[in-house]
Amino acid sequence: MNKNIALILTFVLSLFVSNCASSSVGIATSNKPIPNTPYETVKTVDKTFTWYALDIIIFGVHLSEPPVANLYEKVMEEETGDALVNIRYWNEKAIFGPITRYRFNIKGDLVKFPNSQTPSKTKR
Repeated sequence: MNKNIALILTFVLSLFVSNCASSSVGIATSNKPIPNTPYETVKTVDKTFTWYALDIIIFGVHLSEPPVANLYEKVMEEETGDALVNIRYWNEKAIFGPITRYRFNIKGDLVKFPNSQTPSKTKR
């Protein structure tokens, strides 16, 4: 009986230990071009977005919509800013059996331009 319990516990522990997790990090100056444009820092923003997928061998189905399509716009709309500067980000993927959890974190300084005008690109 004790052997069976030890075997089951070893199996369960090996499931947790053998799962993978991977991540990457990055840095960017801003999400919009702001050369020689004065701006006022509103606050520091730190948001984490999470979504899940069901992965079976080579087939994967997202259980929820990945929120990374308009990520910067979502952050700026929620916090009422014009741009993000000093952007730092990381993403992480953790696999728990057939379920995969994706997390994406973005941190940066939310800024506002004078007169609430977003600078446009100039043609050269």
